Amino acid sequence: MAALVALGAAPAVFGNVPAKVEMANGQVYECKIRWMPASKKYAITRAAGAGGAAVEQQVAPSDIVRKQIAPPAGWRELLQQASKSPDAAMPRLLQLVDEYKMLDYDEQAAYVIGQIYLKRNKYDDFIKVAEKVVQDNPDAAAVSVMAPLYWTSLIETGKTAGGRLEKMLDGAVASAPAGVAAKALVARGDLLKKAGRTRDALKDGYLRAVFMYGREKEAHAEALYKAAAAFDELQQAPYADKMRQTLLSRHKDSPYAQKLRGN
Repeated sequence: MAALVALGAAPAVFGNVPAKVEMANGQVYECKIRWMPASKKYAITRAAGAGGAAVEQQVAPSDIVRKQIAPPAGWRELLQQASKSPDAAMPRLLQLVDEYKMLDYDEQAAYVIGQIYLKRNKYDDFIKVAEKVVQDNPDAAAVSVMAPLYWTSLIETGKTAGGRLEKMLDGAVASAPAGVAAKALVARGDLLKKAGRTRDALKDGYLRAVFMYGREKEAHAEALYKAAAAFDELQQAPYADKMRQTLLSRHKDSPYAQKLRGN
């Protein structure tokens, strides 16, 4: 049961952000929302009516059907800065991971951070950021936009023991958006190949992405490139050539086609 608290002229609370929230009971609120880590609940602050005192409603994540979070101030400008001057953008991006915990933009900010860190092979640094996001939201490790960067970092650092990564990948394949699910299959291939199971990497990873997710250009190009390398390792040149030809014909401008051409 949601708890209601009259706030009167309560001071601004750190982390309160504008949002539109649809509740499981059908009510829709224009409100401010924040995450409360101690209780694992959201606090929703809204006006009780014309001239009425503000009301805070504490709800479990399961009480919310969907939420539309307003972007942080200067979000577009921050993304532009991250592409041009990543070091200058990094402090604010890291701050947003904390400020927007469980409010969507923690995942978005982590994704941008991950792109920067992985280009610099700073996998351990990104794991620390990603695990802040998944601490209260385990599903983010499987279905969020930053999840594929997290998987790559775990694989590159060898932090894959205990089957936790496999569970993330299985969850992504089962329920993530198509682009993330396709990348999960590629990551599964990477994990199996690193374990010396090249045939399984093809069968259970790369080739599934190749044949099931042809519309997901980024993941499809990567899967074709890695499938070709795996077939080469198995000395199956005709299949490797087929993967390369498909990559060059369907994704000629992709980074993987450029790598294939030696650019």
